[in-house]
Amino acid sequence: MMLSLNTLVILVLIALVGFLGAKWLFKKDTEVENRRRGAARLAACLKAYGLVRIPEFLIDYSVGDYSGMAEKIKGLAEMFLAGEEAVVKEFDAVYDRVLVEKLKTEAGRALIASKLADAVKPGDATVVQEAPVPTTM
Repeated sequence: MMLSLNTLVILVLIALVGFLGAKWLFKKDTEVENRRRGAARLAACLKAYGLVRIPEFLIDYSVGDYSGMAEKIKGLAEMFLAGEEAVVKEFDAVYDRVLVEKLKTEAGRALIASKLADAVKPGDATVVQEAPVPTTM
């Protein structure tokens, strides 16, 4: 079986286009994977600071759970529509979790002590007035 020059050129072009197409698709796939890895890392970081809702949303994105993402958005919208009290309650919970995280480290405790020392007023409890002032920040 003899292949003509035209047929041989067409086969080489098909192979080349296939190779370049596969290379492009793998590059695009890597970009998506890197975005998802970044979302997972960000979720872990935000979770360490006490946030709950945003990390759950990012985890759903990182695994490609788009219906889960939609549910999280719906839940967030419902919380905002429930009124100011629900939103403030959510922020209070986040504040408490962040405060607990800050108190776990020496630098965090020093920061809080310095903020307390700066904010003390004459009528405050003696415990606040006698809070240790950090020497370094």
